[in-house]
Amino acid sequence: MFGFSLVGLDIGDAGVDGLKEPEDGPEVARSKCYALLASGYSVPDEEQFRRLSGGELMAALDEQRGELPYEFDFAIEPVPAEFSHDDLQAEFLRLFEVGAGGPPCPLYGGVWSADRMKSMEEVMRFYNYFGLKLSDERRIPPDHLATELEFLHYLTFRQAASSLAQMAASYHRAQIDFIERQPGRWVPKLKERLDGLDAAAFFTSLLDATARFLVADHEHLVETPASASASASAEQ
Repeated sequence: MFGFSLVGLDIGDAGVDGLKEPEDGPEVARSKCYALLASGYSVPDEEQFRRLSGGELMAALDEQRGELPYEFDFAIEPVPAEFSHDDLQAEFLRLFEVGAGGPPCPLYGGVWSADRMKSMEEVMRFYNYFGLKLSDERRIPPDHLATELEFLHYLTFRQAASSLAQMAASYHRAQIDFIERQPGRWVPKLKERLDGLDAAAFFTSLLDATARFLVADHEHLVETPASASASASAEQ
């Protein structure tokens, strides 16, 4: 059994009371992968450092590979053995959070668009439409990569948990639309920028895995009719 977990988003009027917990399967594996990838894009505290340096994130992602509805290899490099918590945190901050005039690789989708405000407004419309709002505890902008991945985690979970084929199909189509309009559009630009820097292999491989997963998952969604996906969810 599997329940969703959100950090950057809160459930407002999403109507999850009485929602069944889906059994393990392809859609649940997709949802878990989005949540796991999202967890890698926050300033690593000591607990996160322990999980990353101990290989727990990579092991959890690899555990889902066999359940995915397509072949995929995450191929994320381990955190260097010589890295301390301070080292990993400093590298994250250097790449994604701080710098003269802004970080070299900001994790905010709107920064990579022509109009950030318009981009953030569009993201919020997606969240609000599905009954979600920004977390009061974790105050980060709505266009942060971790939050966008969490949203896909939520949509995929709702698809898997839907007992009505029509609802499952709606979540299926929403995933396609959101990937195309948001992370699928700007994550490749972020990856290209990061590839041009002298960055720790863990972060470059994590972003590479994220970019490739978005492409693979989008292809799966497009190639799988929403009705077929909905029927599979309803049978779980």
